Amino acid sequence: MNGVYLPMIVLYALLGLGVGAWLNVCADQLPRWRRLRRAPFCPYCDQPRPWWAWISTLAYLRFRPGCPYCGASISWRHPLTELGTAGLFAFLWARYGTEDWRFLVLYTVYASILVLVLIIDLEHRLILNVVIYPAWLLALAGSFLHPKPYFYRLALVGGAVGFGLLFLIYLGGELFIRIVSRMRGKPLHAVAFGFGDVRLGGFIGLILGFPAVLTALLITVLTGGLFGSVYWLVRAVILRRYSLFTAIPYGPFLVLGAMVVMFWGR
Repeated sequence: MNGVYLPMIVLYALLGLGVGAWLNVCADQLPRWRRLRRAPFCPYCDQPRPWWAWISTLAYLRFRPGCPYCGASISWRHPLTELGTAGLFAFLWARYGTEDWRFLVLYTVYASILVLVLIIDLEHRLILNVVIYPAWLLALAGSFLHPKPYFYRLALVGGAVGFGLLFLIYLGGELFIRIVSRMRGKPLHAVAFGFGDVRLGGFIGLILGFPAVLTALLITVLTGGLFGSVYWLVRAVILRRYSLFTAIPYGPFLVLGAMVVMFWGR
C-alpha cells in the first residue's frame, strides 16, 4: 500500500464513523416508532444529546459519555457501532477502492444495511419491514449497476431462492411449534423461526445473486448450528440453566454468511 491510498482509507473510515452514528440513531428510533422522528436523545430522560455527543466516540474521547441532564451513560453499543463501521469502511476502501468503483458503492450500502439489521436483531430480536423493504428496492436497483453483466437476472433468482428456502424453514418451525403444543396439551408461545429472517434471506439473495446465496445460507446454517451447540453446552451442561425453547436471534448468522460471501466469495 503506497502513500496515496492511506489518506483515502482514513477519509473513508471517517465516513464510516459518521455512518455508524447514523445507524445508531436508526437503531434507537426505528424499533420504537418505525420511523425516524428526532435527533439523538437520551433513552432514560428523553432529553436531546448535545451536538458534540451525536457521535458517541467523541463523547467518550472527551470523557463525558453521560447525559448532561440525568447523568445516564451512553450505551457502549454506540461507540462500538461507530468504530466497527469505521473499520468496515476502511476495509472496503482497501479492498475495492482501486477496483471498479461500483463494487465499493454497492458493498458500502449493503454492508451498512446489514450492520443496522444486526444491531436491531441483537437488541430487539426484530428485523423491521421499514428496513428490509427499502433494502429490497436498493438491492434490485443495485443489481443493474453491478459490474457483472446481466447480474439483475442472478439477483432475481437469488432473491427468490433465498426467500423461498427460508420460507420453507419458517413453515417447518411453525409446524414444529404446533406439534409441540399439541403434545404438551397447551399452547407454546414461542417462535421457532421469524418471518423477518425470511425477508432478510430475500435481501441477501438479491445482493449476492444465484448461486452465491446458497453458499451464504450454508455458512449461516453451519455457524448457527455451531453457536447453538456451544450455547446449549454452556447453559445446560455447565450452568444447568438451559430452557429447551430459548430464543436465539438468527439474523446475525445470516448477516455473517452474507458478508463472508460478499467480500470473499469471488
